[in-house]
Amino acid sequence: MFRKIPLLFLLLVAFNSIHAQVFDFNENCRKAYNATIALKLNEGTTLLNAEEKKNPDNLIPVYLENYVDFLNVYTTDTRAKYELLKKNKDVRLTQLMEGDPGSPYYLFTQAEVNLQWAALSIKFGEYLNSIFEIRKAYKLLEENQSKFPDFKANKKSLGVLYALLGSVPDKYKWGVNLLGMEGSIERGINYLKEVTEYGKKNDFIYHEETVTIYAFLLLHLQNDGETAWKVLQENGFPKKENLMNVYTCAHICVYGKHTDEALKILANQPTGGAFTSFPHLNYLTGLAKLNKLENDADSFFKKYVVEYKGENHIKSSFQKIAWSYLIKGDTINYFHFINKAENIGGSMVDADKQALKEAQSNRIPNISLLRARLLFDGGYYQKAANEMNKVSEGYFKTAEQQTEYFYRTARIYDEWNKKDSALILYSKAIESGKYLPRYFAANSAFETGKIYEERGVKEKAIEYYNLCLSFENHEYKNGLDQKAKAGLNRISK
Repeated sequence: MFRKIPLLFLLLVAFNSIHAQVFDFNENCRKAYNATIALKLNEGTTLLNAEEKKNPDNLIPVYLENYVDFLNVYTTDTRAKYELLKKNKDVRLTQLMEGDPGSPYYLFTQAEVNLQWAALSIKFGEYLNSIFEIRKAYKLLEENQSKFPDFKANKKSLGVLYALLGSVPDKYKWGVNLLGMEGSIERGINYLKEVTEYGKKNDFIYHEETVTIYAFLLLHLQNDGETAWKVLQENGFPKKENLMNVYTCAHICVYGKHTDEALKILANQPTGGAFTSFPHLNYLTGLAKLNKLENDADSFFKKYVVEYKGENHIKSSFQKIAWSYLIKGDTINYFHFINKAENIGGSMVDADKQALKEAQSNRIPNISLLRARLLFDGGYYQKAANEMNKVSEGYFKTAEQQTEYFYRTARIYDEWNKKDSALILYSKAIESGKYLPRYFAANSAFETGKIYEERGVKEKAIEYYNLCLSFENHEYKNGLDQKAKAGLNRISK
């Protein structure tokens, strides 16, 4: 019977098997990946081109080219580049679907491409696109996890999705459920922790990327900058000759109140033509220097607005330049630059929204409160307390400033581990600010609940978390409500 099979058919089968598309994450691809995530994008592209010529049936270069596009858009933040490069997405997905379905990389690489473009779609306000891309990534990763439960890379990406879906505010969760997805911050964080620990003991190509994601989510979803910084240090960050590594560490340090470490890391960042330009590092340097009240902070924000070609953090930069002049007593330049914050740049990110609000208010910030706020954000609690000790409640003429005085002083004592003093001042901030459209009262209620939860006084914790939820129409309501509900969930468990 075998002899009756046409010779042409056998030749076609042999030809197809020889030219089957494979997923081979070989040494050349590893070098390309490592160069790319270090923000040596030209080097990464050169290595990928060489691999494609040498092994034209290998689909890993197709997948890694999407990393290059993603980081190109992420670092420049320009819509023109986004529109130009997003045309590559469907072409790459079509190519990846021609690969071997028996490989754990088959579904995984398709999911990764969708996930990376979902992140960029959100960045540029294309939320409908991002929803469909996230759903595709979710379904592909879930299926892949079922087929290849020991494929650790899958949990890296599932961890991100579970954590982000779990952070969706309750009023939008019906949409997530309707699309057949569910998330959990705790489950997502645990996945990333598991994969991070695995990478410490095994040759895992995605180890550095996983550590980066894990640290970012610890900081921004769990408000735990200390653990985030500890995770980076335990895993050998910052690494030499890696600009993305510098960005990760500087970001965690700046927003996690490790200002001196941030400035040291940023001062020692690698330079040269091998690295892709990343203007946001100037923005981070400006923040760190401003939080330390250094005189040259404004120069880094000025560099940022000149070099950066996107829309994000432009308003915020002009606001920070204005603050830099204000704390030096120069109100003329304060008004000059805060007016620029009203008219230049986008207002999609929270920092820009706050800058726009200040610009439109026509109210100059109180210098004592501003100096204390900046020092607190920098982690300089003693110096921040000294600023507050120079004034008193009676010094402030408006209810808003009095409330902010109570709130800022409470935050200083709270982080300084003087909890009883903090509780007294949080109570005053709640009473003084309960009818104001600011976040001071709501966050004071949340922080009070957190102190009582840490002390094991569950009834009081529940009372204050619910009080936080009761405040309406204030800044950061979605974020604070989410944190308060997370607290109530912890207590209920």
